Amino acid sequence: MKAINELSIRELAKFVFFSFWQTIFNLLLFSPLRVCFLRIFGAKIGKDVVVDKIDFTNLHKKGLRGLKVGSECFVGRGVFFDLTQSIVLEDKVTLAPGVMILTHLNVGYQNHPLIKYFPKSSSEVVIKKGTFVGARSIILAGATIGEESFIGAGALVAKQIPSRVLAAGIPAQIIREIK
Repeated sequence: MKAINELSIRELAKFVFFSFWQTIFNLLLFSPLRVCFLRIFGAKIGKDVVVDKIDFTNLHKKGLRGLKVGSECFVGRGVFFDLTQSIVLEDKVTLAPGVMILTHLNVGYQNHPLIKYFPKSSSEVVIKKGTFVGARSIILAGATIGEESFIGAGALVAKQIPSRVLAAGIPAQIIREIK
């Protein structure tokens, strides 16, 4: 298979391991069990964090050590984390249901006709303390959302969002400051 040929043996082994890991993670019924399981496998998670049923991709890249969640965070049902690069949620961040955080762009196999126009890239996503991200929002690679900002439902965050603003839309635009 072409996909296997593009992975190293180590990446392939990590992919198989984390595929089994995700299956077990999906069976955990309660947030404290999920948080404990994440910590055991390398995620850094603060106190009083709630993690609902969530999904991961590219765990074979950065692994769970690439996930850092501060204290008093809420990660809603159906949140999707791409761990090609690190994802940092500082204290008191809320991710509403269905939020998607992507840390990479890859159009396909190495010989894909668009790869010369859109080469592979990846970078960390940081969501600063006290921020709320609305349901079904998408945060793209390299984005940083400033402290105590509110991202409206369904927004597409493709750049830096400053602190203490309401931002919404596709792409997310600043609607107003939060005073």
